[in-house]
Amino acid sequence: MDVTPIPGAALGAVVHGAHVTGDTDKTQFEDIWAALDAHLVLVLRGHETPSYEEFLAFGRRFGYIPKTGLTSGAHPDHNEILIVSNLVEDGRKIGVGDAEWMGWHTDYSFRPRVSQVGFLEAVEVPSSGGGETLFTDMYALYESLSPEERRRLHSYRVRHALRTGYEETIEEELQGEVSLGESTAQIQPEDGTSTIHPLIARNPRTGRQSVYISTLNTKRIVDLAPDDSRKLLDELLAHAGQPQYTYAHTWQPGDIVMWDQLGTVHAKQAFDPAERRIMRQVVSIFDEPTDPWRAEVAA
Repeated sequence: MDVTPIPGAALGAVVHGAHVTGDTDKTQFEDIWAALDAHLVLVLRGHETPSYEEFLAFGRRFGYIPKTGLTSGAHPDHNEILIVSNLVEDGRKIGVGDAEWMGWHTDYSFRPRVSQVGFLEAVEVPSSGGGETLFTDMYALYESLSPEERRRLHSYRVRHALRTGYEETIEEELQGEVSLGESTAQIQPEDGTSTIHPLIARNPRTGRQSVYISTLNTKRIVDLAPDDSRKLLDELLAHAGQPQYTYAHTWQPGDIVMWDQLGTVHAKQAFDPAERRIMRQVVSIFDEPTDPWRAEVAA
């Protein structure tokens, strides 16, 4: 297996020779984990295209893969796999999403057990460009702060909700519905649509700490007044997308990108809605219910 850092990028590496189908031997599995911890985003290329079952099995090597909870948009036989697409066939959307810009987020932050590793595979990509996925390093944001700022942020808790941003609340989320591009899909209520997490998260493997917020799912800092919360979130999220912290991935068919969900946020560039974009996604979550990602000591 060959791991090559992406030239000129703030994060990310290209991996050739990973065993995506069949069994991943222990040494390669550990090498992939080490590469992910070092580079945060891995672009897997040159592998055999996995079946849905193999794609799901590969993701499960890196943690528990929950069901999406969606009654539409997921694969009909494997609810853990989300189909991300702008296509409409016979009047019905194929998967979830659209061709518009999708803001910065980390998957499933609105659930009590947060996500650990994301996996996204390109089945079809726009031929005219667009639809890139952007990744920003939130460990780097934390590490850029002064000791005083870090201590202050460690005292804050943040509410995450299944919503479209912290400027306004979607009423439907309280009724168990979630807006997914042009369609509205049902999410099972037991999966939860809102929860509170510490503002600072800690990677239990590396000990690195990150600012755990996003524009898409962070509602507010519950320890601050609404205006103060919005001001601080704006200041922190101004980091997202800055070139020195960000990698923009241009997709090729067959790419599988896996990324550290705790230490990055990601976004999607808009593309021509007349083009086709089909992806499949799974997300692993921490399988310990004791919140191993919680930061305990301010640095």
